[in-house]
Amino acid sequence: MKKIFTLISMALVAMSVNAQKDPNGNEAGKYPIKTVTWKAITWKNGNNKKDKDNKDMLFLMGTGNGYATMYAEYGYSEDKSEWQTKPGYTYINYEKGETGIPAYGLYYQFTPKAAGQLKVCVWNNKTNRKTFIIKASDGKPLTPYVDYTFDGYVNGQNTNTDQPKIDPETGVQAVDNDGNPVWIQVPTYFTADEIKTRHDNAHLKDGVDDNPYVIDAGNQAVWGWLTFNVVANESYVVYQQSSQLGFGGYDFTPTGGEKESYVACIDMGGEIGKVLSNEFSAVIDASGNATNVTSEGSVVNFGTTNMDVKAVGGAEPESVEADFEGTGIVVVKAAEQSADAPIYNLAGQKVDKSFKGVVIQNGKKVVIK
Repeated sequence: MKKIFTLISMALVAMSVNAQKDPNGNEAGKYPIKTVTWKAITWKNGNNKKDKDNKDMLFLMGTGNGYATMYAEYGYSEDKSEWQTKPGYTYINYEKGETGIPAYGLYYQFTPKAAGQLKVCVWNNKTNRKTFIIKASDGKPLTPYVDYTFDGYVNGQNTNTDQPKIDPETGVQAVDNDGNPVWIQVPTYFTADEIKTRHDNAHLKDGVDDNPYVIDAGNQAVWGWLTFNVVANESYVVYQQSSQLGFGGYDFTPTGGEKESYVACIDMGGEIGKVLSNEFSAVIDASGNATNVTSEGSVVNFGTTNMDVKAVGGAEPESVEADFEGTGIVVVKAAEQSADAPIYNLAGQKVDKSFKGVVIQNGKKVVIK
């Protein structure tokens, strides 16, 4: 009986190993990318929130997560009963001493011409996502609550005003289920010290912070200001891993100088509002798609007298092709999906239209005769 079970076990192992190879002999696993086709790069001016005075705070947000590398993950899908390739990603692990800035995705880079204090207005989708401010010269992150602070608002945390909420049917002050009068609420403003306390109460255990780069305590959206000191001619990259960071603008006060401000989009009132700044509106079509795609993504340069800023809206992969031979990566940008897009042979080398045979253009195999 033991021998029978052993034979069955060996057979199952063999079946498992064989199942990891497709009919062409390619194994399941992680591979370099031969081609990648990107989705359209968009800039969205949504995520408008309120402040403590019940005024709108408007944010602009691009697409694409901030990741370090991208690869092709190849495997068999039990649900679809077929072999599939999907994009996979790696992130920079700053907690383990890794350094660098994202190679793909959305980020904002600030380069001051003078030393001073920078306040960046941000909208953070989830506070359990890590937010980073990276010195570009060494790729190292600033230390939260030491090198920079956050103050602002937390979704769901509200304060009553002295203004009654009027019931539209009765025309008098509304009451809750217990008959208590209801007042108009506005978001509760938290100082930098209060945000740090909320964070520490959730993440500081036996004197060790188990998640130092998350801003608040839970997984609610937060919006407000990242504040940190900068030195002249150093670049600072602000981004969020595994999510997109909304940008509302910034205030920069040079040491001994006057404050400079930039607003990403403004509210003109009513349904017409959320008008983009000139730099962003110049590179976005009516659908919100970027029209200025480069090898980095959609790059928007702007700034004030003493501050140069670059916003990079990254693309998200629509599809990838695994390079089973491990010969390089060919990237096809969304804006290059045309007859004039670059052409590559099957080895990933760029060729011109005089080349004859099977080539890759716009992420697809094409035969040139």
